[in-house]
Amino acid sequence: MDRRYIDDQHVVARYLADRVTDEERIAFEAYYLEHPEVVQEMEAAARFKAGLMRLRDTGVLPGLLQSTPRYRHRPYLAAAAVALLALGTFFVLTRAPNTNTNPLLAAGIEALRARGEGAPVIASRYAIVRTRGIPVDAEIAQSQAGQAIELRVLPEFTAEPARYRVWLRRVGADHSRETVAELGGLVPGLDGFVKMYLDGSRLETGRYELTIEGEPYTDARNKRSAFVVRVAPH
Repeated sequence: MDRRYIDDQHVVARYLADRVTDEERIAFEAYYLEHPEVVQEMEAAARFKAGLMRLRDTGVLPGLLQSTPRYRHRPYLAAAAVALLALGTFFVLTRAPNTNTNPLLAAGIEALRARGEGAPVIASRYAIVRTRGIPVDAEIAQSQAGQAIELRVLPEFTAEPARYRVWLRRVGADHSRETVAELGGLVPGLDGFVKMYLDGSRLETGRYELTIEGEPYTDARNKRSAFVVRVAPH
């Protein structure tokens, strides 16, 4: 898959609506892992759609679409456009992948490749699910440089379309939370688990919170599962 095919076939819009074939999904996900600018476009499109949904939910959008004189619409349409543009710009500037440094968390192991080095090897694999009766849902060990940790997370809800976003936050002694990684556009496997890869050599030991939510353009945008993870020394 190349850029021309993506543009001509409206792949970004169809991917966000979960209307691509399995072959297109595999090819497109392989493409956007190598081209971060495509991820930015998807994030901006998703934020624009979420903004429209907010206007609809607050009752503003139906009023804008009523058949009233065009000159009466103009101020409201302009205000709505500016608001949506601001939302999209803020999202792209704050959420766009940082291409200057290697990510801590990635959808594919190739994305953790350090410059001039081969892809990291998988040092360990963990399945993170809700546990009952104990304070920690999962305990993982740091990895060495050049190694990655495979994480499989099971959300406690389903999203339609099936797209999820994950946050990894370090929990301080005062219970404060500092975001250390964020990753979106994740697709679950047939078993319902969402897979990702972690550069465990860059993690400090201690307590973390891993949160998974539905993407803003899904029907699970207000649902989340939070798991407590303890990182132990290698």
